Amino acid sequence: MNINKKAVISIIFIAFITSCLLSYYFVNLYDGYNVNGVTHIMLKEETFYHWYEAAKIIEQIKSGKSAFIAGGEVFTKPLPQRLVALYAYITDLEIIENWQNLKINLGGKLPFLLIQSTIYYLAVFVLFKQIINYFSKEISFFIILFLCFEPTIFQYHSSFWTESFYFSIQLFILAIILNQNNSYKNLIIIGLLLGLLFIQRSVGIFYIVVVSLYYLFDKDKPKFKKILFLLIPYLVICIFLGLHNYKRVGVFYMMPTEGKYGMYKYFAKNILAEANNVPISEVNRSEVNKSLIWMKKNLPNLDHEKYIHINSPYEVGLSILNEEERIKFWGYLNKRAYQILVGSPFLTLKKTISGFMHFSVLNPSFVYYDYEYFKNFSSSIIGDFSFSEQHKKIIPLRIIYTSIIFLICFIGFVSLYKKNSKLALFLLFSVIYYYVITGWYGKTRLFAPCLIYLSIFFGHGLNYCINKLNNKKQIE
Repeated sequence: MNINKKAVISIIFIAFITSCLLSYYFVNLYDGYNVNGVTHIMLKEETFYHWYEAAKIIEQIKSGKSAFIAGGEVFTKPLPQRLVALYAYITDLEIIENWQNLKINLGGKLPFLLIQSTIYYLAVFVLFKQIINYFSKEISFFIILFLCFEPTIFQYHSSFWTESFYFSIQLFILAIILNQNNSYKNLIIIGLLLGLLFIQRSVGIFYIVVVSLYYLFDKDKPKFKKILFLLIPYLVICIFLGLHNYKRVGVFYMMPTEGKYGMYKYFAKNILAEANNVPISEVNRSEVNKSLIWMKKNLPNLDHEKYIHINSPYEVGLSILNEEERIKFWGYLNKRAYQILVGSPFLTLKKTISGFMHFSVLNPSFVYYDYEYFKNFSSSIIGDFSFSEQHKKIIPLRIIYTSIIFLICFIGFVSLYKKNSKLALFLLFSVIYYYVITGWYGKTRLFAPCLIYLSIFFGHGLNYCINKLNNKKQIE
């Protein structure tokens, strides 16, 4: 193949323009309300929360509150809501049309998506500038082609989910690591980016361990000094977040509270129901009683009687008005989750493996169906498409597509391992990291960050396959 740098840059530019056009198409089609006339098609559940919190931050700042303490409980990823707040503040966008029913204003959203695409394809270009000196032109071309057009990645630049900015941070980190310039300046930048990775999405909180291990096995010394230069800027961002919460509500905490109760709510409670062969409603009743016993011992200031008729421990937590006490309760649910998992080890293993399998299946059409099937849905809850016939029809196609991608990536891993085992293992452990942290949940959207690392394997694998085919043709 006759590949030059200009051709690759053209690919990046074409992908960027295509992404902008898709965003324009989606905004024109879906910047509206579903059948209830209130819930926004593109902004609901988590995405709505980020825009709603951004609106609150702006209102608090306008009323004189310091930007450092503006905001509410760090329920989930703290950076996205502040990115939206910054965008709305700069563009003078009124996010909320009606505060009484929390109706999102129409219009003004396209530039936000265009910024997402701009930053992502800039990150792709920065990565290309590094890998062209690291791999062959052909391998570099296939890596960039994958990052530019792989539909599972591509779709998120035209959505308000948190993936696109997260991908960009991943790419910048990877580019600096591949730069092989282990200057303290670069290590500090990586540390800062790792901090941003965490506050963009909570799943990134422990990724610094994977990066630190990469430098720990570096032949060049001093190893621990390098890790220290990674750790300090990362901790600065974490401590900054903790101090924000301390100044705001009097409690120093960094991990978003969703990370405390998520394992219990989405995984452990279902295992408890299956282990005891009882409906989830019965588990909820029993678990509420257990949580009330814990509350009497550990939160004596609360009026426990008013929580007796609540249907689940999660709803009990939501009903606790004092944030400091609520955070303590989320901590209880976190410990309770691990008690349940340890109590049913074989069932936990079975459910974890099942979650891993579902987690691994790529979903290139998630964003489209997230919009298309929600527009005629009367609730603020996503999920109607999951129960549709169309969803069942495309599962075999998704499995086939995933199998092809994984096969090429496996070939690429073997190929890269022979040339650079350290890099191959770093990328592999980066993928394994996401399995360990979120794979148990089984949600296919959470697998998407793995594709950034798999792109390197894909480039090597596809190049290997093409070379084999060309060699076979020459022999014939």
